[in-house]
Amino acid sequence: MTTATVTEHVVRRGAPDRVKVAHAHAVPALRLALGFLVAAVVAIPVRQSTAEWLPLHLFLAGTVVLAISGASLLLTITWAAAPAPAPAPVRVQRWCVAVGAAAIAFGRASSAPDAVVAAGGTVFLAGLVVLGVLLVTTVRRGVERRYDVPVAWYVVALGAGVAAGGVGVAMATSPHALGVRDAHVTLNLLGLVGLVIGGTFPFFIATVGRTKMARRATAGRHGRLLAWQTLALATAVVGLLGSWAAVTAIGFAAYAVGVVALATLAPVPRGRSLRWAGPRLVAMYAGLAWWAAAVVAFALSTGEHLRGGWLLALVVAGYGQILWGSLAYLVPMLRGGGHRALSAGFATTRSWVGLVAVNAAGALFVAGVRGTTAGALAAAAVVADTLVRSLLASRSPVHV
Repeated sequence: MTTATVTEHVVRRGAPDRVKVAHAHAVPALRLALGFLVAAVVAIPVRQSTAEWLPLHLFLAGTVVLAISGASLLLTITWAAAPAPAPAPVRVQRWCVAVGAAAIAFGRASSAPDAVVAAGGTVFLAGLVVLGVLLVTTVRRGVERRYDVPVAWYVVALGAGVAAGGVGVAMATSPHALGVRDAHVTLNLLGLVGLVIGGTFPFFIATVGRTKMARRATAGRHGRLLAWQTLALATAVVGLLGSWAAVTAIGFAAYAVGVVALATLAPVPRGRSLRWAGPRLVAMYAGLAWWAAAVVAFALSTGEHLRGGWLLALVVAGYGQILWGSLAYLVPMLRGGGHRALSAGFATTRSWVGLVAVNAAGALFVAGVRGTTAGALAAAAVVADTLVRSLLASRSPVHV
């Protein structure tokens, strides 16, 4: 490699506009995510043959996966100090997820041919694959190698999502056993979503709290935890597919242990961090606790895996609360506008009411059938509060 080539390579890797471009990539994905969040709330009264499936699908496949698409690439670029990828493949990736998720929802909730669901699932899977390629190629061009381990979590998570999508497409076009349905849900919830959170949490919780990462959060520990969670997930899925209750329970229990271990890689919240970050930091830790509790409940259940009150609690008070706390940080940060605008944005998204409501929703869901409607109303209140505050906090121009 010549001196000129080396110089060009270093300049390209350290491109001064990479953060600005990364923000420009993330903002449209988060806007689409908020759009699906509204659609999920609107779909709550829709029962028909979809029952609770439609709002859950719109939230998880739409809101959560689009948020993952924008945030994972943003964090990979900024934390690994890597050049941002070109806009075209990023645009293709997020629209594959959005169009695919919408097509699946339309196909399942209407009398459309099964081919619509299959086509939507295929497009959605393509979006996951493209995201994986973008993350791997981006981190390989990065300067900071420590972030290789979180991207490994993301790649395994996307692999679980592709496996879940393949099972889902097969379910849409042919009869399926209950264990297959539960395996599909497990791969999506604990694999695609859970492993992405697991890869991000030790890093992002320190960012949200404006504190140093925990000394325990070494790359070695984080990598070994990925291996543990992957094995636990695989065990649970094998148990579900084989209708082996003991194997399933062992897999879920091991996964719950991994979630607790993940908490030990996070910094201990201090008074200064709590005073500055407030509800968004509390939400991150509380969401982790709901996540662990829900998986323990799955392990202890007698055949009623991944359904009912604990499923809704995991989605809303677990993952939803972690997403809520993350958006409360990301929305002001992405809008830019200088330090004053940033401080004003953080103040706007600081909502103790939303924090209480999202945890109340989880408790109501766990309480049983009588609490489901009240829990749904509490969840809808959180969404309304989030949308209003996000719109107010994003009024200033974004760095693009």
